[in-house]
Amino acid sequence: MLMITVQALTAACCLSSALAAMRPNIIWIMADDLGWGEPGLYPSSSPHGRIATPHLDQFGREGIVFTHAYAGYTVCAPSRTTFFTGRHSGQFVKHRWTGQAIEPDQNVTTLAEVLSSVGYRTAAFGKVAPLTSPLEQGFEAFTGQIDQGLCHNMYPKQIDTGMKQLNLELVGNRREKSRQLCMKDPSLYNYTIDVFHDYGMAWLESVAKKPEPFFLYMSYTVPHAGGWGDAPQEPEQGAPVPTDLQYADKPWPDVEKDHAAVITYLDSKVGDIMRRLKDLGADANTLMFFASDNGAHLEGGHSHLFFNSTGGLQGHKRSMFEGGMRSPTMARWPAQIQSGRSSSFAWAFWDVLPTMAELAGAAVPAGLDGISIVPELLGQPQTKHKYLYFTWIGDGGRHLGAHPTVGPGYVVREGRWKGMVPHCMDSEKWQPSMGDEMRVYDLETDPFETTDLASKQPDIVHRLKSLVISEELTCMCFQCGFQKDDMAIVV
Repeated sequence: MLMITVQALTAACCLSSALAAMRPNIIWIMADDLGWGEPGLYPSSSPHGRIATPHLDQFGREGIVFTHAYAGYTVCAPSRTTFFTGRHSGQFVKHRWTGQAIEPDQNVTTLAEVLSSVGYRTAAFGKVAPLTSPLEQGFEAFTGQIDQGLCHNMYPKQIDTGMKQLNLELVGNRREKSRQLCMKDPSLYNYTIDVFHDYGMAWLESVAKKPEPFFLYMSYTVPHAGGWGDAPQEPEQGAPVPTDLQYADKPWPDVEKDHAAVITYLDSKVGDIMRRLKDLGADANTLMFFASDNGAHLEGGHSHLFFNSTGGLQGHKRSMFEGGMRSPTMARWPAQIQSGRSSSFAWAFWDVLPTMAELAGAAVPAGLDGISIVPELLGQPQTKHKYLYFTWIGDGGRHLGAHPTVGPGYVVREGRWKGMVPHCMDSEKWQPSMGDEMRVYDLETDPFETTDLASKQPDIVHRLKSLVISEELTCMCFQCGFQKDDMAIVV
């Protein structure tokens, strides 16, 4: 059962009735592959200095900086699946989800549907994977890129809008394209980050003064590696950005100048949203979140070590270590959230749906893994998770070949303790078992996961294994290169 106190229950009851009348506007800003140590308020240092994020720094100072918030997974689409559904990857097989696409006919209740059911205006701009038809899955407006592979194209000839794909022409990108040409005269081209942002801001302007509350999902496709290609190409040539800003003259490789610039460019979009909310008189009662869908990447020639993008956390994107899953998550809500707070409360993307449902006064679908973190947002007693759970394969890296006895594994966090099983021993159902070889880390005293305590803490090993076995979870990983048909092992 969840750890909860009488005081927390009493506070929750009072909170719910107060929030029923509040119904804030909600904006979720999603970065793609941003490392935990890259925004300025997160601890990090490197010989090359820090990447400038003045607006995100302001965002955090005006709200809460979460130091132990997690994305939903260690790679994009499965992480976002947890975001939209309220369920972690240990449950995907039960629901016959691939972790990469959710179709309308699967009858999955999405976050957007929960909010629209109680009168919220809803819109999504940018990357919407795993949703394949956002207008049939809770959003009333959409412009962006549905195919997550095509999101690698940041100067494409077409993107998606409404009910169709590749139906919005970006005429500037019909001309010859390259890093040099697109940076020489950015005004001649259509950079997708600008297009997503402009459509999103036009929608925000249209709804901000209406009586109904709104939910805006701004899902940018940076700093994910990308290129200058067109469908069906999915290049990861570098970090496309219109200008290298203050980094242009740095004695760094081009890809690292571009990486720094694209994060500062994204930061400017966050600043523009904050400014517009104030100009529209909607800032006070708008709850804004900023997060990344997984840890720092090392793709397109970029090294996550160049700027110490994980803030010293071990691992990176596609890793079971903290650097693969910890998200630089912040929240601000001027009318309700006390500014200048830092929270070490551990939560993950699957908590987003029940949190927003409580704020909106909406019913929560049955059987979710997530809990509402509204009390933590407001500085009230907060129910804690029984556990957090993630799947992947190997401790850090992609498994490229199927093997009958070497397959996916899992991570479980219970309070300060983290158990890591790189490969589950059950090669038939791929479920946790007592025979799994588990590493144990104390995240309180060893945040960088340098010391495996499994041999010294056998009771913790037994407790963590017993916990996940009792929950009847799967070890199956998603978007991980593992070849076994996960739909054939429904538990």
